[in-house]
Amino acid sequence: MDTVSSAGWSSIGRTLAFVYAAGWFAGTWIFTLVSFAIIAPQPPDAADRVAHYAYERAVYPQLYAAVICITVAMLSLIGLGLVLRHSLRHDGPRQQLMAAAFAAAGLFGALWLFLTLGLLQAVVTVSPGASTQTLQTLTDASALIESPANWLQRAFLLMAGLATYWSSRLALEEGSFPRGWPMLGFVLAALYWLGFLSLLARDGALPVPDAIGGLLILLSGGIAAPIWVPGWGCGFPAGPSGFATERWATPGLSRNWAT
Repeated sequence: MDTVSSAGWSSIGRTLAFVYAAGWFAGTWIFTLVSFAIIAPQPPDAADRVAHYAYERAVYPQLYAAVICITVAMLSLIGLGLVLRHSLRHDGPRQQLMAAAFAAAGLFGALWLFLTLGLLQAVVTVSPGASTQTLQTLTDASALIESPANWLQRAFLLMAGLATYWSSRLALEEGSFPRGWPMLGFVLAALYWLGFLSLLARDGALPVPDAIGGLLILLSGGIAAPIWVPGWGCGFPAGPSGFATERWATPGLSRNWAT
C-alpha cells in the first residue's frame, strides 16, 4: 500500500471513530435524561392512551435528536470495520468476517433506528386530536412496526458483540494496539451480548426488569463504546507511514505506533 493510501485510511479511521463515539454518547445520554425525566416531563400511565401520546409528542424533539445521533453512529460503524481490517498486520478469514460483522451491525442498527424514527413521526402526525378509536388503531399499528424493529435491535446487539470480540481478539494476538484497548473491547462485547440475552429472556416471559436493559444500554453506548472506539481511532497513525505496512510491504516491519 502506498503512503498516500495509508494516510487516507488512517484519516478516515480517526474521523469515523470519533463520529461513532460522539453519536453513541450523545444519543444514549439524551435517552437516559429523558427516561429519568430530567429534560422531559414524567411519563404518564401507559393505560391512558391520550396522556401517553401527549407525552410522546412532548418528548419528540429530544427523542428525534437522540435517534439521529445514534443512526449516524451506526452508519459510521460500517466503514470502521473496513478501516480496522486494513490496520491489522494480516488479512485472512477472521479479519474479513470481522469487517463483515461490523458492516452487518451497522446496517441492522440503522434499519432498527429508521423504523423507530418513522414510528415517532407517525405518532406526532396522527395522535393530536385523534379519537379513541384512532388511538387504538395507532397503538395496534405501532405494535406491528415495533416487532420487526425489536428483532433488528437484537440482530445489531448480536453482530456488534461478535465484531467487537473478534477485533479485540485479533488486536490482542497481533499486539497492534495497547493492551487496554482489546480488554475494554471484551467488556463491551459482553455488554452487547448481555443486552441481547436480556431481550431474549423477555421474549420468553422471564421477569427481566426494564432497569437492567436501561443500565446495559447506558454502560455500553454511554460509557464503554465512546471510550473504546476513540481509543481505536487514536491507534491509527497520523502520518503516511506505518499503517498496516506488514501486510502490504516489508515482512516483519513493525508499526511506528505499536507498543
